[in-house]
Amino acid sequence: MTKSDRNPLRFAFLMVASLFFIWGFCHAMLDVLNKHFQDILHVSKTQSGFIQTSVFGAYFLMALPSALLIRRIGYQRGILVGLAVLAIGAFLFIPAGLVFKTFWSFLLALFVLSSGLACIETAANPYVTVLGPKDAAAGRLSTAQAFNSVAYIIAPTVGGAFIFGQPQQAGAAADFHSLVVPYVVLGCVVLLVFGAFSLVKLPGIDGESGESGEAAGADDPPLHRVPLLRQPHFVWGVGTQFLYVAAQVGVNAFALNYILENAITRDASGAVLTAPLFAWYAGITNAARPEATAAYVITIAMVLYAVGRFSGALITRLIKPHLLLALYGLLNSIVILFVMADIKHVSWMILPLCWLFMSIMFPFIFAMSLRNLGPQTKLAASFLIMSIVGGAISPPLMGWLADRYDSMAICFVLPLAGFVAPAVYGLLYPRLLEKSARAA
Repeated sequence: MTKSDRNPLRFAFLMVASLFFIWGFCHAMLDVLNKHFQDILHVSKTQSGFIQTSVFGAYFLMALPSALLIRRIGYQRGILVGLAVLAIGAFLFIPAGLVFKTFWSFLLALFVLSSGLACIETAANPYVTVLGPKDAAAGRLSTAQAFNSVAYIIAPTVGGAFIFGQPQQAGAAADFHSLVVPYVVLGCVVLLVFGAFSLVKLPGIDGESGESGEAAGADDPPLHRVPLLRQPHFVWGVGTQFLYVAAQVGVNAFALNYILENAITRDASGAVLTAPLFAWYAGITNAARPEATAAYVITIAMVLYAVGRFSGALITRLIKPHLLLALYGLLNSIVILFVMADIKHVSWMILPLCWLFMSIMFPFIFAMSLRNLGPQTKLAASFLIMSIVGGAISPPLMGWLADRYDSMAICFVLPLAGFVAPAVYGLLYPRLLEKSARAA
């Protein structure tokens, strides 16, 4: 590939990377919404888990229609459709927060918003994997996802300072207003991005092969001739992505609850006992409420998430992606075991490491699953996006366990299974890819 060939691909990569930031912000704000709705709408942890159900249920329902749409109109137009729907969903927070003020009206707004995200992700994720050499696809997608992780740093800070910034006695009306404003700003930003994508022409995105650059080579096995269900590396990838996303979303949804429960306890007399480090952090952040302090702790976790994303592409130069995936899956399983041990005033400090090891999992699983699929890339990507429905299932189940046993620690048994799965997939990947090649 010549220098002149690389420049359009780099420009396209940077344009699409901006989309990763947008949906990262949307997803990270969910982690704040769970606790916020528990407080102001007086819903249980089980009920608040339906926030994730509305979001990731939209991914499940809209991923395949999005893929079919993208096959007809191309990646770029598919992205534009997704941005338009996303903006509509963001602006629906205005009637939800200022008129209806009900839990279900917010869920509807989130469903519409997430339908737009499903369309964007169905287009953007596979597009990034084919913007260059196939051997670097996992690292390239991890780099793009790093922009996603930057948004994960910013969103909890916005949520902690803006949404939880006022004392509880300020009232529900003020809380709803503080919730509407960030989403209105988000909608305006999305419209600006829509305008930018309308004015540019991205290279090589509407080809029949579904690949561009050097994504495919002459020596690759013709896996595109083999039905997707007969390709073990893809089938296992979909299953692994389902379990991993269930784990990630579950951890994200209830991290705030877990930190508060683990860092703040009461003795036999009812006196509040606060972890020293948590109290110190509350002092230096000048947080008005413990929830705001916990949100700032999540920000630290997201910094580790970003570090993992940015470093992931570099580490793959030394360690093969499937081995790095297996290693991080194992390490994250160990972290979750410490979280489940529920060591008061201690386990909450270990929990942020979970994000460091989660950082590379989604992009690596996604890229590894799409390897050598050629014209089937778009369709295969839709199934991988549909597998995100795991994130719709785990939060209600985790919430039910937390409510049933009056403990957040027990519910982390579900994320544990989700982190074991990538470890197994990474270890088996060479054998699975070999079986797919034999099927061709």
